[in-house]
Amino acid sequence: MAWLKNFLSVFTFRSSSRRFRELDPAAHTIKSHGAKVAKNHLHDWLILLLLVVIEVVLVSIHPFYRYVGKDTMTDLKFPFKDNTVPVWSVPLYAVILPILIFLIVYIRRRDVYDLHHAILGLLFSVLITAIITDAIKNGVGRPRPNFFWRCFPNGIEAYDRTGDVICNGKESEIREGHKSFPSGHTSWSFAGLGFLSFYLSGKMQAFDGKGHVAKLCPVLLPLLGAALVGVSRVNDYWHHWQDVFAGAIIGLVVSAFCYLQFFPPPNNDNGWGPYAYFIAQEEFHRSRDNATQAVTIVDVPIAEPTLNGSNSNNNNNNTHFEPTPFHNQTYDQMETGERRNLRSSHLIFSATRFSIQILKGIWFLSPSLLAFTFPLSSSSSSSSSSSSSPSNWKPLITDKMPEIQLGTHTVRSHGAHLARVHMHDWLILVLLVVIEVVLNVIEPFHRFVGQEMMTDLKYPLQDNTVPLWAVPIIAVLIPFTVFIIYYFIRKDVYDLHHAILGLLFAVLISGVMTDAIKDGVGRPRPDFYWRCFPDGKGVFDRNTTGVLCTGDKNVIKEGYKSFPSGHTSWSFAGLGFLAWYLSGKIRAFDQRGHVAKLCIVFLPLLIAALVGISRVDDYWHHWQDVFAGGLLGLTIASFCYLQFFPAPYHIDGWGPHAYFHMLAESRNEVQASSPNSNNINVQQSEIESVYIQPQHEMRFNTQDSSPMLNR
Repeated sequence: MAWLKNFLSVFTFRSSSRRFRELDPAAHTIKSHGAKVAKNHLHDWLILLLLVVIEVVLVSIHPFYRYVGKDTMTDLKFPFKDNTVPVWSVPLYAVILPILIFLIVYIRRRDVYDLHHAILGLLFSVLITAIITDAIKNGVGRPRPNFFWRCFPNGIEAYDRTGDVICNGKESEIREGHKSFPSGHTSWSFAGLGFLSFYLSGKMQAFDGKGHVAKLCPVLLPLLGAALVGVSRVNDYWHHWQDVFAGAIIGLVVSAFCYLQFFPPPNNDNGWGPYAYFIAQEEFHRSRDNATQAVTIVDVPIAEPTLNGSNSNNNNNNTHFEPTPFHNQTYDQMETGERRNLRSSHLIFSATRFSIQILKGIWFLSPSLLAFTFPLSSSSSSSSSSSSSPSNWKPLITDKMPEIQLGTHTVRSHGAHLARVHMHDWLILVLLVVIEVVLNVIEPFHRFVGQEMMTDLKYPLQDNTVPLWAVPIIAVLIPFTVFIIYYFIRKDVYDLHHAILGLLFAVLISGVMTDAIKDGVGRPRPDFYWRCFPDGKGVFDRNTTGVLCTGDKNVIKEGYKSFPSGHTSWSFAGLGFLAWYLSGKIRAFDQRGHVAKLCIVFLPLLIAALVGISRVDDYWHHWQDVFAGGLLGLTIASFCYLQFFPAPYHIDGWGPHAYFHMLAESRNEVQASSPNSNNINVQQSEIESVYIQPQHEMRFNTQDSSPMLNR
């Protein structure tokens, strides 16, 4: 069951540096630090209570009653039905569910800073979103799609001299009928579940560049849940689609701002923990260093240096100078306002550490770069082996470079091992295939279609210009062919494996999200009339004017799957991934002015766009369906590509992250086996593996949540 242990290890919450082990998160529990942390953030909790009061007031006040005339009733005659997602359930999944996950993480790590800041950030996220949403609701006063039946429950219309409605329904329902824009359910859902998505992506290090793209599934799952809540608001005819879109944008933007107040970005090395933890860690090291300095001052006599250098101890380098005492502040003091000194020292410490890492990166990389540029003969290498300068490492590095050449990693030598390392990713891929099959089988939501709505649904029913069977060929097999051709040129199984795996995840995640939204929205296609009434004779309900279809059930079922376009999302997912891949391989953004390379990059995107245009020309989709499908597919393709490859404009954008992992491991082995390795002023106990990022930034990774790709 080794593969199962490997699979579970991907979703563990671990730190990524050995130094973090020195400060045990369990030292900061609710019992020991909970009251102090809450006290330090007392003003935040008071403002939170103020936000609750404001939200209650906004829900209670009377909204603006927008003018509703007889001519505007066309889009407001949808049925008045109950909520699929009731109001009382919104706090359960948007607040309680994320808090339960925060508690699970706390039980595992015992870090009260993480728990407190996650809960506080989540509550601010949903409350700020709610206030913005309800303030706009009351100010806009847009009528809901079911406003007609709220205003005239008996179906008898009444208007004044100006043409405005004279409602005879319940006052509470009429008032609620003027609160359509934006959607409160959707904004709350994206505020809470969006915050949870950011939190999970940081804890699982979903964007660590190690190619475990299966981590995107739990990250995107909360967002998919929030999107389906928004879809239900349109299906229940409580909101127009614009209301849901605006609510989602508000909730997601506010959740992002609130999350980044307490946590680093998820793609940061330290994205797995809150800022407070690293501040406490820095304070711990500072206090330990101060204690060490104090011992040195007491035990070692301090010599008095002279201005003319006549002191004999100076020649022996034994002169000691007393360091300047450092005022050691606690985290609690910093939280209550005494932050200036600590913040300044923090900036100096960070800048110094960053500079040291850059120098280390230059030290490690300069031998290989010089070796590639100026090859040395064996005689020259042997004559300079005693020096400590980086140039003397050239013979050592060049002797070892053949071990990490791309051509030495083929399908035969490393293919099975590589597939085994990513076994969990392939298992998730199979699960996505099963979900995709189920989503295509189930019955979609049948949206209400009235007689007056048939104007835009009477386009002719015709065959597809791009048949369904051709989509996998365009979106999958064509990129596969390009990947295989490149493999035969470079013989790099890591590039081949990661490109194929990333492509399959791109198209399958896009397919699952597209079909889930299709089934939830149930938007009729432009040719719905002829699907519903193949004989051309429309039949409608006398009371609701809804359609009573007489056509084939399978044809009608397919007629409710307009939004978004599946052909377009698959095409942009597959060919969009290919465009990313080609731009990296040909170095399209190397700033050398070879703009002709863009023609190769844009060609797959042009083909995907033409596929989308064909869907509108065949009257199988509205233009909004194609636009949404293209945006969805291209976004997912970008995320999946960047899981395995650096950005195309980076200096290392031509190769997968796995290659640079191997390069770093090989360099560590060279240093460990070299007798001159002591010349580097880096303690080996602090470095287990070096991860070389694009731009050659050095990272020290000791607690990897997944196995490193072996040579």
